[in-house]
Order: sequence, then structure tokens, then C-alpha cells
Amino acid sequence: MIRSTPHPPEIPVTKATPFRVNLGNLSLFRVQPEIRVDDALALASEYLSCAAATAYEAADNSPLEFRPLARAVVHQIEAAKALVEASIAGLDNGAQGAPERAGPCC
Repeated sequence: MIRSTPHPPEIPVTKATPFRVNLGNLSLFRVQPEIRVDDALALASEYLSCAAATAYEAADNSPLEFRPLARAVVHQIEAAKALVEASIAGLDNGAQGAPERAGPCC
């Protein structure tokens, strides 16, 4: 009996995406294409950690009437970081593949 071997799943990659400064129809910055999504998410998590540290510092050094606003930014950053971390974990679980069946295929 011949069994086909399933192809391993393709690793998702980024698509070129311009952001921020636009000069007419040209973009000064962009996300590079073909970066593994798990690597891009890990870097995004690091950026969010830095943003959270900056927001905490701003909250601690803000006048009392602006502290709740600064702390709200901290909570939004933490929520975004949690989503990124959960996405990385989901990719890691998906990379492990489905469990193998025992015995012949039905």
C-alpha cells in the first residue's frame, strides 16, 4: 500500500507594507517582504515592551490629572503585547503539526 506523505505547512511570511511617512506615491519606510511571521511577531513584542516602559515612565512623571490617561496607554500596550504573545504561541503550536495516527488510515 502506498501512503502519501503530507507536505509540511508553509511558514507564513510578511508582505511589503508601507507605513508612516509618505512622499506622494512613495513611502519612506516599509515592512520588508518575506520575513517569517513568527520573527516579525517576536520583534513586535520587543517594540511593545519598549513602548510599555516608556509609557510607565511617562505615567510616573506626569501631573496627577494626566496619570490615568498615561496608565490607559500602558494597559492598551499590554493588551496588544498579550495578543502578539498569544499569536506567537499559536504559531508554535501549529508548527508542531497534528498528532500522528496509530495504525492504518481509515
